[in-house]
Amino acid sequence: MILKRSGAMNIYHELNKMMDYIEENLDKDISYTKLSRILGVNEYTMQRLFSLLCNISLAEYIRKRRLSQAGYDIVYKQGKIIEIAFKYGYENPTSFSRAFEKFHGMKPSKVKKEKAIKNFPKMYFNEQINTKSEMEYKIITLDAFTLY
Repeated sequence: MILKRSGAMNIYHELNKMMDYIEENLDKDISYTKLSRILGVNEYTMQRLFSLLCNISLAEYIRKRRLSQAGYDIVYKQGKIIEIAFKYGYENPTSFSRAFEKFHGMKPSKVKKEKAIKNFPKMYFNEQINTKSEMEYKIITLDAFTLY
């Protein structure tokens, strides 16, 4: 699926601008309104499109990027863990430590000693994709079912 913009640009250029905005603001509040304006769609469509293309929700992507960057800061910038927790939007060190351990597989204090972190890299979109073919699709009918 390629959404075309005016001129030679395609949606991937705007998606990369969106990713740059996220990277520049990992230690600040990230405005979904601003992200949707960059992409030129409403917030709901922006989030659905991101999830569809990346197979991860936007909120989860931002969370993993922040935890990845927090690990880098702990190991290489030698900052205090409590300051890093607040820097990346955690309200208290306990919630940060819990999320950090779930992501990195060890507590922040252990990462500081062992210098072993997990990296969740920034996503990039290939802007060179330029296709004239149309997306093929079919509509299927499923049997009725009941949700409980």
